[in-house]
Amino acid sequence: MQSPATLHTSVFHSLEDQIAVIDRTGNILDVNLAWLDFGTQNGLPSEYVCVGHNYLEALSNSVASGDSLAGEALHGIMEVLTGKRAIFYFEYPCHSPDEKRWFTMRISPLHGDDSGNLFVISHHNITQRKLAEEKVEELAMHDPLTGLGNRRAYLQHLSKEIRGSIRNQNPISMILIDVDYFKKYNDQFGHAAGDQCLSNIGQVLLAHARRPGDLATRIGGDEFALILGNTRLEVAQEIAKSILSAISDLKIYCNDSKQITASIGLASAIPHKRHSDDFLFQEADKALYRAKSAGRNQVAS
Repeated sequence: MQSPATLHTSVFHSLEDQIAVIDRTGNILDVNLAWLDFGTQNGLPSEYVCVGHNYLEALSNSVASGDSLAGEALHGIMEVLTGKRAIFYFEYPCHSPDEKRWFTMRISPLHGDDSGNLFVISHHNITQRKLAEEKVEELAMHDPLTGLGNRRAYLQHLSKEIRGSIRNQNPISMILIDVDYFKKYNDQFGHAAGDQCLSNIGQVLLAHARRPGDLATRIGGDEFALILGNTRLEVAQEIAKSILSAISDLKIYCNDSKQITASIGLASAIPHKRHSDDFLFQEADKALYRAKSAGRNQVAS
Protein backbone atom coordinates (compact mmCIF):
# COMPACT_ATOMS: atom_id res chain seq x y z
CA MET A 1 0.00 0.00 0.00
CA GLN A 2 1.32 3.43 -0.94
CA SER A 3 2.27 5.90 1.75
CA PRO A 4 0.20 9.12 1.93
CA ALA A 5 3.08 11.12 0.45
CA THR A 6 3.46 8.71 -2.47
CA LEU A 7 -0.30 8.64 -3.00
CA HIS A 8 -0.49 12.43 -3.10
CA THR A 9 2.34 12.54 -5.64
CA SER A 10 0.57 9.96 -7.82
CA VAL A 11 -2.67 11.96 -7.71
CA PHE A 12 -0.76 15.18 -8.48
CA HIS A 13 0.71 13.68 -11.64
CA SER A 14 -2.53 11.97 -12.68
CA LEU A 15 -4.55 15.17 -12.90
CA GLU A 16 -5.43 16.55 -16.34
CA ASP A 17 -5.19 20.12 -15.07
CA GLN A 18 -1.74 21.68 -15.49
CA ILE A 19 -0.45 22.60 -12.04
CA ALA A 20 2.62 24.45 -10.80
CA VAL A 21 3.69 25.61 -7.36
CA ILE A 22 5.55 28.92 -7.20
CA ASP A 23 6.92 31.02 -4.38
CA ARG A 24 6.21 34.69 -3.78
CA THR A 25 8.99 35.77 -6.13
CA GLY A 26 7.64 33.63 -8.99
CA ASN A 27 10.17 30.80 -8.87
CA ILE A 28 8.71 27.48 -10.05
CA LEU A 29 9.16 24.93 -7.25
CA ASP A 30 7.15 21.97 -8.56
CA VAL A 31 5.00 21.02 -11.55
CA ASN A 32 2.90 18.01 -12.49
CA LEU A 33 3.29 15.92 -15.63
CA ALA A 34 0.36 17.65 -17.33
CA TRP A 35 2.15 20.99 -16.98
CA LEU A 36 5.32 19.56 -18.52
CA ASP A 37 3.42 17.76 -21.28
CA PHE A 38 1.53 20.91 -22.26
CA GLY A 39 4.78 22.83 -22.54
CA THR A 40 6.38 20.13 -24.68
CA GLN A 41 3.34 19.74 -26.97
CA ASN A 42 3.12 23.48 -27.58
CA GLY A 43 6.80 24.28 -27.89
CA LEU A 44 6.86 26.59 -24.88
CA PRO A 45 10.28 27.84 -23.70
CA SER A 46 11.62 26.03 -20.66
CA GLU A 47 11.21 29.11 -18.45
CA TYR A 48 7.43 28.64 -18.64
CA VAL A 49 7.39 25.04 -17.48
CA CYS A 50 10.54 23.86 -15.74
CA VAL A 51 11.34 23.82 -12.06
CA GLY A 52 14.00 26.39 -11.18
CA HIS A 53 12.81 29.02 -13.64
CA ASN A 54 10.86 32.15 -12.80
CA TYR A 55 7.29 32.22 -14.10
CA LEU A 56 6.87 35.96 -13.58
CA GLU A 57 9.94 36.71 -15.67
CA ALA A 58 8.63 34.47 -18.45
CA LEU A 59 5.31 36.34 -18.45
CA SER A 60 7.12 39.69 -18.39
CA ASN A 61 9.08 38.68 -21.49
CA SER A 62 5.81 37.86 -23.26
CA VAL A 63 4.35 41.21 -22.21
CA ALA A 64 7.40 42.96 -23.67
CA SER A 65 6.73 41.10 -26.93
CA GLY A 66 3.22 42.57 -27.08
CA ASP A 67 1.18 39.73 -25.57
CA SER A 68 -1.76 41.51 -23.90
CA LEU A 69 -3.14 38.27 -22.43
CA ALA A 70 0.18 37.65 -20.68
CA GLY A 71 -0.12 41.16 -19.28
CA GLU A 72 -3.55 40.45 -17.81
CA ALA A 73 -2.32 37.18 -16.31
CA LEU A 74 0.77 38.82 -14.83
CA HIS A 75 -1.26 41.61 -13.25
CA GLY A 76 -3.69 39.16 -11.64
CA ILE A 77 -0.94 36.88 -10.35
CA MET A 78 0.91 39.83 -8.82
CA GLU A 79 -2.23 40.92 -6.98
CA VAL A 80 -2.47 37.48 -5.35
CA LEU A 81 1.26 37.35 -4.55
CA THR A 82 1.11 40.77 -2.90
CA GLY A 83 -2.04 39.97 -0.92
CA LYS A 84 -4.35 42.38 -2.76
CA ARG A 85 -6.73 39.56 -3.61
CA ALA A 86 -7.18 35.99 -2.41
CA ILE A 87 -7.73 34.28 -5.78
CA PHE A 88 -7.26 35.27 -9.42
CA TYR A 89 -9.27 33.54 -12.15
CA PHE A 90 -8.58 34.18 -15.84
CA GLU A 91 -10.16 32.72 -18.99
CA TYR A 92 -8.08 32.89 -22.17
CA PRO A 93 -7.79 31.42 -25.69
CA CYS A 94 -4.77 29.30 -26.53
CA HIS A 95 -5.39 28.16 -30.10
CA SER A 96 -3.03 25.79 -31.85
CA PRO A 97 -2.54 25.61 -35.64
CA ASP A 98 -4.88 22.60 -35.70
CA GLU A 99 -7.68 23.50 -33.29
CA LYS A 100 -9.37 26.14 -31.21
CA ARG A 101 -8.65 25.86 -27.49
CA TRP A 102 -9.54 27.79 -24.35
CA PHE A 103 -8.24 27.49 -20.81
CA THR A 104 -8.87 28.97 -17.40
CA MET A 105 -6.00 29.94 -15.14
CA ARG A 106 -6.39 30.10 -11.35
CA ILE A 107 -3.86 31.13 -8.74
CA SER A 108 -4.36 30.94 -5.00
CA PRO A 109 -2.28 30.41 -1.86
CA LEU A 110 -1.21 26.81 -1.27
CA HIS A 111 -3.57 25.20 1.25
CA GLY A 112 -1.79 24.21 4.44
CA ASP A 113 1.29 26.36 3.83
CA ASP A 114 1.91 28.12 7.14
CA SER A 115 4.65 30.30 5.68
CA GLY A 116 2.23 32.07 3.34
CA ASN A 117 4.96 32.00 0.72
CA LEU A 118 3.68 29.29 -1.64
CA PHE A 119 1.03 29.54 -4.34
CA VAL A 120 -0.65 27.16 -6.77
CA ILE A 121 -1.23 27.98 -10.44
CA SER A 122 -3.58 25.68 -12.35
CA HIS A 123 -4.74 25.69 -15.97
CA HIS A 124 -7.96 23.88 -16.90
CA ASN A 125 -9.02 23.03 -20.47
CA ILE A 126 -12.53 24.40 -21.18
CA THR A 127 -12.47 23.93 -24.95
CA GLN A 128 -15.53 21.67 -25.14
CA ARG A 129 -17.60 24.12 -23.13
CA LYS A 130 -16.50 27.08 -25.27
CA LEU A 131 -17.18 25.23 -28.53
CA ALA A 132 -20.66 24.39 -27.26
CA GLU A 133 -21.21 28.03 -26.32
CA GLU A 134 -20.03 29.13 -29.78
CA LYS A 135 -22.46 26.70 -31.40
CA VAL A 136 -25.35 27.98 -29.30
CA GLU A 137 -24.41 31.56 -30.12
CA GLU A 138 -24.19 30.74 -33.83
CA LEU A 139 -27.63 29.14 -33.79
CA ALA A 140 -29.04 32.12 -31.89
CA MET A 141 -27.73 34.51 -34.54
CA HIS A 142 -28.81 32.69 -37.71
CA ASP A 143 -32.06 32.19 -39.54
CA PRO A 144 -32.51 28.41 -39.81
CA LEU A 145 -34.31 28.57 -43.17
CA THR A 146 -31.88 30.68 -45.20
CA GLY A 147 -28.67 30.44 -43.18
CA LEU A 148 -28.46 34.23 -43.13
CA GLY A 149 -28.18 36.34 -40.02
CA ASN A 150 -31.43 36.80 -38.13
CA ARG A 151 -32.87 39.98 -36.59
CA ARG A 152 -30.65 39.66 -33.55
CA ALA A 153 -27.55 39.44 -35.74
CA TYR A 154 -28.85 42.35 -37.82
CA LEU A 155 -29.25 44.60 -34.76
CA GLN A 156 -25.84 43.73 -33.31
CA HIS A 157 -23.99 44.13 -36.59
CA LEU A 158 -25.75 47.38 -37.47
CA SER A 159 -24.92 48.89 -34.08
CA LYS A 160 -21.27 47.87 -34.42
CA GLU A 161 -20.94 49.22 -37.96
CA ILE A 162 -22.64 52.51 -37.06
CA ARG A 163 -20.24 53.04 -34.15
CA GLY A 164 -17.32 52.33 -36.48
CA SER A 165 -18.70 54.73 -39.09
CA ILE A 166 -19.07 57.49 -36.50
CA ARG A 167 -15.53 56.89 -35.26
CA ASN A 168 -13.91 56.76 -38.72
CA GLN A 169 -16.35 59.01 -40.56
CA ASN A 170 -16.98 56.34 -43.19
CA PRO A 171 -20.29 55.86 -45.02
CA ILE A 172 -22.54 52.92 -44.18
CA SER A 173 -25.25 51.68 -46.52
CA MET A 174 -28.31 49.49 -46.12
CA ILE A 175 -30.26 47.61 -48.74
CA LEU A 176 -33.78 46.46 -47.82
CA ILE A 177 -35.34 43.78 -50.02
CA ASP A 178 -39.02 42.86 -50.08
CA VAL A 179 -40.02 39.88 -52.25
CA ASP A 180 -42.70 40.80 -54.80
CA TYR A 181 -45.72 38.45 -55.04
CA PHE A 182 -44.33 36.09 -52.42
CA LYS A 183 -47.68 35.64 -50.64
CA LYS A 184 -49.35 34.70 -53.92
CA TYR A 185 -46.57 32.22 -54.69
CA ASN A 186 -46.71 30.73 -51.19
CA ASP A 187 -50.51 30.38 -51.32
CA GLN A 188 -50.40 28.70 -54.74
CA PHE A 189 -47.53 26.25 -54.23
CA GLY A 190 -47.44 25.74 -50.46
CA HIS A 191 -45.03 26.46 -47.68
CA ALA A 192 -42.33 24.05 -48.83
CA ALA A 193 -42.05 25.82 -52.19
CA GLY A 194 -42.24 29.19 -50.44
CA ASP A 195 -39.41 28.20 -48.10
CA GLN A 196 -37.29 27.12 -51.06
CA CYS A 197 -37.98 30.43 -52.77
CA LEU A 198 -36.81 32.38 -49.70
CA SER A 199 -33.77 30.13 -49.36
CA ASN A 200 -32.78 30.81 -52.99
CA ILE A 201 -33.13 34.55 -52.49
CA GLY A 202 -31.08 34.25 -49.30
CA GLN A 203 -28.25 32.70 -51.31
CA VAL A 204 -28.36 35.64 -53.71
CA LEU A 205 -27.91 38.05 -50.81
CA LEU A 206 -25.18 35.94 -49.26
CA ALA A 207 -23.22 36.11 -52.52
CA HIS A 208 -23.31 39.92 -52.33
CA ALA A 209 -22.03 40.14 -48.72
CA ARG A 210 -18.36 39.75 -49.52
CA ARG A 211 -16.47 41.92 -47.00
CA PRO A 212 -16.05 41.83 -43.20
CA GLY A 213 -18.35 44.86 -42.79
CA ASP A 214 -21.16 43.27 -44.83
CA LEU A 215 -23.95 41.16 -43.38
CA ALA A 216 -26.92 39.59 -45.18
CA THR A 217 -29.92 39.02 -42.93
CA ARG A 218 -33.51 37.87 -43.00
CA ILE A 219 -35.31 40.28 -40.70
CA GLY A 220 -38.78 38.76 -40.99
CA GLY A 221 -41.08 36.92 -43.38
CA ASP A 222 -40.08 37.80 -46.93
CA GLU A 223 -38.06 40.87 -45.94
CA PHE A 224 -34.29 40.90 -46.07
CA ALA A 225 -31.59 43.44 -45.25
CA LEU A 226 -28.02 43.76 -46.41
CA ILE A 227 -25.77 45.94 -44.25
CA LEU A 228 -22.76 47.30 -46.15
CA GLY A 229 -20.06 48.72 -43.90
CA ASN A 230 -17.78 51.46 -45.29
CA THR A 231 -19.76 51.61 -48.54
CA ARG A 232 -20.77 54.79 -50.32
CA LEU A 233 -24.10 55.23 -52.09
CA GLU A 234 -22.83 54.70 -55.63
CA VAL A 235 -21.29 51.33 -54.77
CA ALA A 236 -24.39 50.26 -52.83
CA GLN A 237 -26.56 51.14 -55.84
CA GLU A 238 -24.52 48.82 -58.08
CA ILE A 239 -24.84 46.04 -55.51
CA ALA A 240 -28.60 46.58 -55.26
CA LYS A 241 -28.97 46.43 -59.05
CA SER A 242 -26.95 43.22 -59.13
CA ILE A 243 -29.22 41.69 -56.46
CA LEU A 244 -32.30 42.74 -58.43
CA SER A 245 -30.93 41.11 -61.58
CA ALA A 246 -29.87 37.91 -59.77
CA ILE A 247 -33.32 37.46 -58.20
CA SER A 248 -34.93 37.93 -61.62
CA ASP A 249 -32.53 35.31 -63.03
CA LEU A 250 -33.96 32.75 -60.58
CA LYS A 251 -37.04 32.70 -62.86
CA ILE A 252 -39.56 31.78 -60.17
CA TYR A 253 -43.14 32.22 -61.39
CA CYS A 254 -46.64 32.11 -59.96
CA ASN A 255 -49.41 30.23 -61.81
CA ASP A 256 -50.54 33.43 -63.54
CA SER A 257 -47.02 33.92 -64.91
CA LYS A 258 -46.22 36.72 -62.48
CA GLN A 259 -42.52 36.45 -61.73
CA ILE A 260 -41.04 36.59 -58.26
CA THR A 261 -38.98 39.78 -58.24
CA ALA A 262 -37.86 42.22 -55.58
CA SER A 263 -38.52 45.76 -54.53
CA ILE A 264 -35.38 47.30 -53.07
CA GLY A 265 -34.90 50.35 -50.89
CA LEU A 266 -31.47 51.83 -50.38
CA ALA A 267 -30.03 54.34 -47.92
CA SER A 268 -26.48 55.51 -47.28
CA ALA A 269 -25.03 57.99 -44.81
CA ILE A 270 -22.11 58.97 -42.63
CA PRO A 271 -23.87 58.76 -39.25
CA HIS A 272 -23.61 61.24 -36.38
CA LYS A 273 -23.74 60.57 -32.66
CA ARG A 274 -27.23 62.03 -32.49
CA HIS A 275 -28.54 59.36 -34.88
CA SER A 276 -30.29 56.33 -33.42
CA ASP A 277 -29.26 52.90 -34.68
CA ASP A 278 -32.48 52.53 -36.69
CA PHE A 279 -32.21 55.80 -38.64
CA LEU A 280 -30.66 54.03 -41.63
CA PHE A 281 -33.41 51.42 -41.63
CA GLN A 282 -36.06 54.15 -41.57
CA GLU A 283 -34.54 55.83 -44.62
CA ALA A 284 -34.14 52.55 -46.50
CA ASP A 285 -37.71 51.61 -45.60
CA LYS A 286 -39.00 54.88 -47.09
CA ALA A 287 -37.06 54.12 -50.27
CA LEU A 288 -38.49 50.58 -50.31
CA TYR A 289 -42.02 52.01 -50.13
CA ARG A 290 -41.21 54.25 -53.11
CA ALA A 291 -39.94 51.24 -55.09
CA LYS A 292 -43.13 49.28 -54.43
CA SER A 293 -45.38 52.27 -55.16
CA ALA A 294 -43.60 52.85 -58.47
CA GLY A 295 -44.44 49.35 -59.71
CA ARG A 296 -42.05 46.95 -57.89
CA ASN A 297 -39.05 45.11 -59.36
CA GLN A 298 -36.81 48.16 -59.01
CA VAL A 299 -34.31 49.95 -56.78
CA ALA A 300 -35.13 53.25 -55.08
CA SER A 301 -32.84 55.41 -52.92
